[in-house]
Amino acid sequence: MNFNYFWVLFYLLFLSCNHSINVENEKKGKQTATHCLVPDKLNKIEIDDETAPQSPYIQMIDDFSEVRLFTFLNTYNNSIYYYDYETGIKLYKTTYEKEGQNGFSNISGYYILNKDSIYVYSMPMAEFALTDIEGKIKKRYSFRGDGSYDWYKFFPQFIFFTVIPIIKIQNNLILTGLQTVSLPSEKIDSLSFSACFDLLTEKITFIYTYPKELYGFNANWEGNIATFVYPELSPGGEMIHSFPMSHNIYIAPWNSNDFKTIYAGSNYASTIHSINMDSKKTPREIIIDRFMREDVYTAIRYDPYRKLYYRIILHGIPGADHRIPISKKNISVIIMDENFKYLGETVIGSSGQWNWKNMFVTCEGLNIEFINNEDFDENYMFFRIFKVEKLERKTGSNEVR
Repeated sequence: MNFNYFWVLFYLLFLSCNHSINVENEKKGKQTATHCLVPDKLNKIEIDDETAPQSPYIQMIDDFSEVRLFTFLNTYNNSIYYYDYETGIKLYKTTYEKEGQNGFSNISGYYILNKDSIYVYSMPMAEFALTDIEGKIKKRYSFRGDGSYDWYKFFPQFIFFTVIPIIKIQNNLILTGLQTVSLPSEKIDSLSFSACFDLLTEKITFIYTYPKELYGFNANWEGNIATFVYPELSPGGEMIHSFPMSHNIYIAPWNSNDFKTIYAGSNYASTIHSINMDSKKTPREIIIDRFMREDVYTAIRYDPYRKLYYRIILHGIPGADHRIPISKKNISVIIMDENFKYLGETVIGSSGQWNWKNMFVTCEGLNIEFINNEDFDENYMFFRIFKVEKLERKTGSNEVR
């Protein structure tokens, strides 16, 4: 056999095989905590009988009203609600028709620029719309590429949460999405996970591809959990990305795929493993088993009032499998300074107690939705506000958990 042909064949065979990826935590047990999170006051927002707690999407607005606006999405009646954050008083709501010429159903996320420019996104339709506070549809924009029936194979899906928001940078809106299946090695450089919408030209550009060292080599990260990307905007205008299996964060200019990595991991997280089997033949039970046993990073939020970063990690449960409720996974909040220096981390409780997807920062502190109040009242949304305090360490102690 020709020598060069042999190596080409070997390379192709290598690419066609699933490669198990192990992401080690190089600083496990080596970081010193100096600060911790302490629960402070409980804020509550009264909701109407058409609204359920745990809204999928919240946007805080400080700059176009006399009050701090707490806005949230009600998927049941296709509405955006506006509240005074400090008093908890409902101010008004925008309801969108679900059908007809002015219809826009299944809203999954939005960005409020002002009362005349509210951009809403429909996941099933993969469509963006420019609207106003009265719910009038002014213009629509498709995120389906050329509109072919299999567009979803080539373009990202957008599933928004409060911690996966639409972000404004200069005159652009950045929408962070995901690819919903493991990424074939031959397509790793062509499948984007985000989109940029230019507010001036109305042009849509698909940006950012997954890091090869995490998602390449046909690694099996099935189940969507590992392909979610959690974004944040740095004070310097760069996009920060938190990937679920990486102890690092990935930072890039908003208009470039030139990532730099910075360690931003937990002092307690272990090596994170992909699934060591063919992604096309992976049973759902195996996917859930891996999620339950592994440490999983999620949201990252910047606190401009204290110049801190907070990053969520869902801790793995050794020996757990798909029969254990996901609500049993404990949640820690990692605290870092503005240069991502580790300051500490605090276990706040389990996934059954806290809706970490509804996490945002105000001048009062870090707000996280509390969902396991002993005096739970379905007429309210509850948010515990956390503040950062310096540890008073006992002699010889290095434990914060």
